[in-house]
Amino acid sequence: MNGAVLIRWGAGVPNREAKGLDVFGKAVERFEELTKQGRVHSHREYFAVTGPASGFMILDGQVEELLKILAEDETLRLNAQAESIVSDFEIQVYAGGDDQSVQQLMGNYTSALQEVGYM
Repeated sequence: MNGAVLIRWGAGVPNREAKGLDVFGKAVERFEELTKQGRVHSHREYFAVTGPASGFMILDGQVEELLKILAEDETLRLNAQAESIVSDFEIQVYAGGDDQSVQQLMGNYTSALQEVGYM
């Protein structure tokens, strides 16, 4: 099933900005390597141009592989570093992004509701 990981971060912790740039660079390098290896389909990074300083990264790929990547030691280390240098660090995994995945998700959802008598 196709999916995405959304990694959000808020403003940098004061006096840790240089470390923040370093960790952000390491994360981009990791995601680029995972893309070259074919473990993820793509990665994109976005920064707020209005409102408070914040941004997010998106990794696209197969949900099963994305979950494996999130549990790997290198990813866990990067996440711990990110949590120490930015506010409001958050990671969410989503499924969907293509017709087949959405249909599978909706099929699972409706089946679950039918099993408990809500449909």
